[in-house]
Parts: sequence; C-alpha cells; structure tokens
Amino acid sequence: MEYNPKQLLILESAEKLFASHGFHATSVRDIAHEAGVNIAMISYYFGSKEKLIESIFLKRIINWKAILNETLKDNSKTYIERLDSLIENFVRRIIGNPCFNLMMMRAQIQADMLVNDLIHESKKEVYEVIGAFINAGQEQGVFNKDVDVLMMVATLTGTTNHIMSTRHHFQRMSNLEHLSDSELQEYLIIHTSNHLKNLFKAILIHEA
Repeated sequence: MEYNPKQLLILESAEKLFASHGFHATSVRDIAHEAGVNIAMISYYFGSKEKLIESIFLKRIINWKAILNETLKDNSKTYIERLDSLIENFVRRIIGNPCFNLMMMRAQIQADMLVNDLIHESKKEVYEVIGAFINAGQEQGVFNKDVDVLMMVATLTGTTNHIMSTRHHFQRMSNLEHLSDSELQEYLIIHTSNHLKNLFKAILIHEA
C-alpha cells in the first residue's frame, strides 16, 4: 500500500510511541500530539489504534519479504554470497530500525495483542523461505545436511535483537563511548553481520 506523507508521519509517530511506552499505554491522543495532527485524521486514515499498529506491521513485513525473496532467489550469486546478503540485510533491518523492532518485541510478550497472529504468520513465512534456500543448497552439496533451520533463524533474530536492544551496554563494554549514535549503529551492523556470517558458515559448510 502507498501512503501519503501525512499517513507516513502518523505511522512513524505511532511506531515511536508504541516502542517506548507500549501499545496499551499509548493513546490515539498521544499519537495525534506526536504527529501534530488531530484525532479525527487518524480515525479517517486508520480507523482505530488496532488498525494503526496492524498497518505499521504490514508496511514493514511486506517490505522485508520483498527484500528476502529478492536476496535468496538471485541465481546470479552463489549460495554463500546470498547467505552473506541475507545476514547483512537482516542485521541492517533490525539495528537500523530500533523503534519498530522494540515494538515487535513488546507485542510478542503480550498475549492479548491481535497483531500477534500477523507476527506469527510473518515469522512462519520467513522461516519457510530461509528453509527452502538452505534445502536447495543442501541438494546442491553446498550446505551440510544436518541443520536445524529453526534454531538458525532463532540465532539470527535473537543475536541481532539482543545487540539492538542493549546497544549502549555493548558500547560501554567495548570501550566505544567515543562513537556517535550513527557511528555506533554502523559499527554494530558490520560487527554483528561479520560474527553471524562466520557462525553460519561454520554450521552450514564445515565439518562438525
């Protein structure tokens, strides 16, 4: 779906507030104030707070699935090159969009969130696409046969989300206080990507 500038502003404002305060603690009035619009405009464009958070997830999920399919189905690149691109794109997506991913983490631990079904279906589709890619690599003799794809996806998401959500602790532990926020973000993207690439290759293409 294409959004106009005012809709994008509302989505960005809601994403920021949902990430910092949680869905239930954020009111439509709060979102309207943050976006500099009136409540009626939010109701006109999105209908309800539930539809608003659903729109945020759909926007992000559709974009990620397009990138994922484009990356893993690019037959002009080797399986290893596509694996590297998958990890780079995923890490940049998570660490580069902390508000959305903090919002997702909050939503997943709240059982009464209607958007959880959407999150589950998205995670299932991502797992299936990555699983199909790894299976194809196994059939070509590139990847090892005995691979727990679900645990690999959990490692990818868990490691990246942990670095994203504790980035300032990581900064202090690594003596990187001299870096600006943008410099730290880029450092974490590169450092985390390289670590995960080495880890995945150790699992997928080396003898245990």
